[in-house]
Amino acid sequence: MMYIKRLFIISIITYLVAAATGRLFDHLYKKRWSTMFFETTDNLIKGSGKYDIIFIGNSRVHFGINPYYIDSITKFNSFNFGTGGADAQDIMLTSTLYLQQHPAPKLTIISLDGGALAKNEIFKVRYQYLFYLENDTINKYMKQAGFVTPLIKVFPFIKYSFFDEYNRTSLFIRGKQYPVFDHNIYKGFLNIDQHTGTMSAGVYNTKTDLPELSETAIIYLKRAVFTLQQAGSMVVFVSPPEKTNSGSRGSAFNVMADSIFNSIAREFHLRYLHFENAASFKDEYFVDDIHLNEPGSRIYSLQLADSIKGMDPFTK
Repeated sequence: MMYIKRLFIISIITYLVAAATGRLFDHLYKKRWSTMFFETTDNLIKGSGKYDIIFIGNSRVHFGINPYYIDSITKFNSFNFGTGGADAQDIMLTSTLYLQQHPAPKLTIISLDGGALAKNEIFKVRYQYLFYLENDTINKYMKQAGFVTPLIKVFPFIKYSFFDEYNRTSLFIRGKQYPVFDHNIYKGFLNIDQHTGTMSAGVYNTKTDLPELSETAIIYLKRAVFTLQQAGSMVVFVSPPEKTNSGSRGSAFNVMADSIFNSIAREFHLRYLHFENAASFKDEYFVDDIHLNEPGSRIYSLQLADSIKGMDPFTK
């Protein structure tokens, strides 16, 4: 009897210590990744703002489309919901979460490249979503990705056992705050690169190093478009800028992906804007093959704003 009592006391103390440590870790992790992830995700899931335009896609949206310049040209209210590595499934999730909490935007810009259709398992590294498992939709997606979500909801501190080494160690890194200049952090947009980078990291560097096409991704992308249109939003596809000598340019996979995007655009009667061959994006506006620096993002945002300001939702 004494042994059982002692075991019970030890178990309670262990749980309390683990829970307190978990709360500390939550504070540190959210603080570390607030600007990158949590401010935007909080707005997506818990916010109630009404936006005329939203931008969805991967890092080329997150770091490439600045709502400040979009709004200055269109005179409307926009927000950047881009997130690094977003594929078609992620685009579907973002669309669903947005419509759960917000009125449908007049216009949804979906930025697309080959990565949207590549077969991957991006939700296995979407650790920030483990902080939002009370949302049934997120819970479903994360459970499908292999996380033991019922257990994590009961014992939130165990989520750190699923993190990779980089994310775990980020809890204890005291980096400088992001430099702030010229609206470089604004309504979901983030870009701290003021100069040309030294990397040359195309998504696919050779024509033989090709990803696998995901038929499921095509279904997800179509479902996202259908869901947004049914809610009353006009959907527009965008192909973002890239270097003229980009390793991914002309790859068989990207050519195939673009053909699929064109087919979906025709099926759903969408505009498809192309910026990948725009002459105004010289190498000096990139930090690598496909990501713009902050000066390049200004040019892109202004050109995109000029392209969308006369579209139907804003002329009625």
